[in-house]
This record gives sequence, structure tokens and C-alpha cells, in this order.
Amino acid sequence: MNLNQTINTATSITVYKDNSHMNFVNGSGEYEKIISAWNELTCDAIQMPAYGVSINDMTIEEKKRGLWVEFNFSSSCTVNELPFEKLLVKVEEEYCGFNLIRYTSPQGYFGRCFYLQLADKTMKPFSEILSEIEI
Repeated sequence: MNLNQTINTATSITVYKDNSHMNFVNGSGEYEKIISAWNELTCDAIQMPAYGVSINDMTIEEKKRGLWVEFNFSSSCTVNELPFEKLLVKVEEEYCGFNLIRYTSPQGYFGRCFYLQLADKTMKPFSEILSEIEI
């Protein structure tokens, strides 16, 4: 499976806003709204070589500020030989490409990221959908 196919198998999605968060399980209305917006955002995206490497402590601190979305999986997944149990994304309206930060139980948010380059769009519509969610 490729990255987007794998994301669509997430068992839940957690939205973080300024150190508050809420989890939405697969099948719920909010989950469907978020995954639909994600698929619209990334439908023509190109997976590129990673621009970033995550350091767990720094990522945990950064996640306390701003808008983030995390895709949670019921078991470990592997894409391009990189394992993960969660994928975390910083959401900024002006981003036209972004890292997907991998999380594994043994190391946390540590190691090489995935990178998606959007095709002629920004994260603004996705950011607006997430901002509407009450947390």
C-alpha cells in the first residue's frame, strides 16, 4: 500500500489545537469529514524524499502549539520500509508541502519523516475544516 491508501485505514484521527485534543474514531461523522478533506487535499500530491527528521522531545513540545492532525493505526504499518503506528502532521494554511512525522512505540516521534508535495494548492481548506471542530 502507498501512503494515502494506508492513511485511509486509520482507526482514529486525533486533532490537536493549542495543547487540547479530541479523538475521532473511524465511522464517526467527524472522522469521515476529516478523512474526506484529507483525501481532497492529497489526491494529486506527490510523495517526495523526506526533508525532515523528527526528534521526539522537540515534536512533543511543538505539538502543544498550533493545529495538528494525527492518524492512528491499530497495528504497525510500513511504507517504503519505514514503520509507524501513528502519523502526525502540522497544519498551516499556507503550506503547499509538509512532513508526516512517524511515531513508533519504542522511539516515539523519532526518525525520518514522509513528505507530501501538494499539487497547485495549499492546506487552507483542510485547515478550515479542522478549525471548525469543537475541542
